[in-house]
Amino acid sequence: MRFSKIKDNDIANGLGITMSLWTQGCPHHCRGCFNSETWDFNIEKEFTKDDLKYILDSIDKNKIKRDLSILGGEPLCSQNVEGVINLCKEFKKYYPDKKIYLWTGYTVENFNEIQKEILKYIDVLVDGKFEEDKKSLAIMLRGSSNQRVIDVNKSLKQNDIILYEIG
Repeated sequence: MRFSKIKDNDIANGLGITMSLWTQGCPHHCRGCFNSETWDFNIEKEFTKDDLKYILDSIDKNKIKRDLSILGGEPLCSQNVEGVINLCKEFKKYYPDKKIYLWTGYTVENFNEIQKEILKYIDVLVDGKFEEDKKSLAIMLRGSSNQRVIDVNKSLKQNDIILYEIG
């Protein structure tokens, strides 16, 4: 998995304060994407054990309660998905009660078997490609109205898509 940055204190991606990881590389190339610098698969850094250790050691730095947000780029593309799964699995070992938010341009109904594995570890999934003609600054946790904010745990229990209740 490649990534472009880790932001320790993010108030734009998640509810409250999160530590955010931006994966590098995206096959979708959505028109109007706010983060097109993360499209290229050949730049930025390879995610290492040191980066994982940094996240695990820093998530509660300065006694600030943080959750984890993973966005991109595309976290669930074939080049990144296994690394993202490993990150989430390790994170949940140490912090089972912290939320993991994940943004993807794929829709959960179309996940392949490897992508479905991530559902064991994340709490909130924002799925669907950004659509510029449906862009809205008035909606939380997503850039366009076609995207869904899914409560993963409730969805798995009920075997149906259950939207996350914000607020």
